[in-house]
Amino acid sequence: METIGQLLTAIGLLGWIVCFIIVLVKMFQHGHVGLGVLCIVLGLCGCGLGGLIAFIFGWVRNRDWGVTNVMWIWTFSWLFIIVGSALYPDQIRQLQGQVQQQLPVQR
Repeated sequence: METIGQLLTAIGLLGWIVCFIIVLVKMFQHGHVGLGVLCIVLGLCGCGLGGLIAFIFGWVRNRDWGVTNVMWIWTFSWLFIIVGSALYPDQIRQLQGQVQQQLPVQR
């Protein structure tokens, strides 16, 4: 079961990244440079907020930009990641352990 979880997570992450880049390109092409830069910065800082903003804005503008199919693929990518993570929870525990090691200890 964990192999299926890893596979679903990997496919979901690959689709997520590709769709994120496509929506970012559309943002820049349609003059939303500030929002595009904000999504890149928030995406790189590791908080995941940039991807969420791009995802919501992509759905809002999907017909105007002609990215409806991309947005459906991105939505299914999210679902693949969620289902894959549920099937292989050890992967999530490892990521949580890595994040906790990087956070400073507060006393």
